[in-house]
Amino acid sequence: MITPLNRDGDVDVEGLRQITRFLIDGGVHGLFPLGTIGEGPKFDREERKKIISTVVNEAGKKVPVVPGTGGMTTRDTIMYAKDAKDAGADAAVIHPPWYFHPTPEALLDHYEKIADNVELPIILYNIPPFAGYEIPVETVVKASEHENIIGIKDSSGSILYYQQLLARCPERLDVIQGYGSLFLPSLSLGGRAAMAGEANIIPKIVVGVYENFVKGDLESARRLHFKIVALTQVFNYGTFPDGIKEAMNMVGLRAGHVRKPSVALSDSQKKLIGQVLREIGLL
Repeated sequence: MITPLNRDGDVDVEGLRQITRFLIDGGVHGLFPLGTIGEGPKFDREERKKIISTVVNEAGKKVPVVPGTGGMTTRDTIMYAKDAKDAGADAAVIHPPWYFHPTPEALLDHYEKIADNVELPIILYNIPPFAGYEIPVETVVKASEHENIIGIKDSSGSILYYQQLLARCPERLDVIQGYGSLFLPSLSLGGRAAMAGEANIIPKIVVGVYENFVKGDLESARRLHFKIVALTQVFNYGTFPDGIKEAMNMVGLRAGHVRKPSVALSDSQKKLIGQVLREIGLL
């Protein structure tokens, strides 16, 4: 989920409450604050705690809250995850450290140390476009042997990598699709869930893909799927997540601004976003 910010880049707490209610009313099965689309790594420790507690309190146990708690070091990540537990989170989603790329052995040790020291279920987060590297499949397989590691969110965009996870990881490990545009193909392969940025603006459509697939109405699922595919175009504008926040603002949601470094989208970019929103029936 996105983090609403005011023009100065500070957290818009009331906006965050509104987005939380909007997503729950849209039927989502869980909330993922402080992820990539939520600009998680941009926030300091106190801001992270405030964001998590706001979402937890507004959600009121209606759905699980699983925030991103990744950091540059194992020590920092454990600290952020413990803060999340204290704030009432139900699990922690942890991207790998960036800038310094650990070896597979060091990365496995990183995740195992976190799982040993945090009393929350741990979900790995594979996101090569932002981390700068991929979590090796073998590392995920070995990490899945730890009882406190319950899943992985795969935002690689690679359906091959996703299939390799499904084929090699134990059934108890949830392999969660991170690309909304790959949600339906992932369900057809045996996937069970997605954490999709597109759900910030079209939660009912993303949930509808899942519900129609489960009941066997593949034509309806396919029709909704292509609306998600159309929406993914807006991610290409500006500094991520400029495009999706602009789209949300256009349809009356209180998304606000992106914390700098970021600049306003051009009029031509806003026009293209508007065309996409009209195409899928939001304007």
